[in-house]
Amino acid sequence: MKKLLLSSCIMAMAMSASQTVAAEESQFTTSGVMMGLSNYLWRGQTISDDKPSLQADLMVEHDSGFYLGTSFETYRYEDADTVVKDYEIDYYGGYYLMATDDLGFGFNAMKYTYGDGGDTVEYALSVDYQAMNLAVNYDQDVEAWYTEINYSFPLFNDSSLVAHAGLFTDAEAYEFDDNGKVADTAYDVALRYSYPLLSQLDLMLEASYHEFNDDHYMVGLAYNF
Repeated sequence: MKKLLLSSCIMAMAMSASQTVAAEESQFTTSGVMMGLSNYLWRGQTISDDKPSLQADLMVEHDSGFYLGTSFETYRYEDADTVVKDYEIDYYGGYYLMATDDLGFGFNAMKYTYGDGGDTVEYALSVDYQAMNLAVNYDQDVEAWYTEINYSFPLFNDSSLVAHAGLFTDAEAYEFDDNGKVADTAYDVALRYSYPLLSQLDLMLEASYHEFNDDHYMVGLAYNF
């Protein structure tokens, strides 16, 4: 149960500040974000039962295009009559290449680990052309594919709106209920808005819809460092 590929969505909106560390023959860029969100949304679903989530991410990138990072998220879910509060720590790495000023390619591998036990690995391939991002994700644990397209619209005062659409082509692995049957496919759509309140502080809003879930909404703050 988890979010994002690096070139997509909230990560792209939130991680706008960086710090450069120069080595003798190489250059590294570090960037990070801390977020307080009213909801933890992932591909049209709530991972936190529509309750708040604290999240953070730290990434180190080499000027060759290789990068490594880790992220932390809190979430919650209902188990029988009990509400379970838990956390997630993720580790990722990959490579990103700008082929031209308008065209970029990326590969990412991310391992998700959960406080209550269990882990999984997801791989992603992405293509960016100008303001459009296309990504294909494969979850090794459930053996399922997810494809998404995102388009970013620059707006007033350096704010931005991202339109997102995604498709689970192996939806049966997630057991989505389609009128009493397990769905073969499922889609989700979302609108995500980011507004810079200060030089390192962003306001974030999101509304999302999943074919077999309720609508979900999020408001949050992201501090970039």
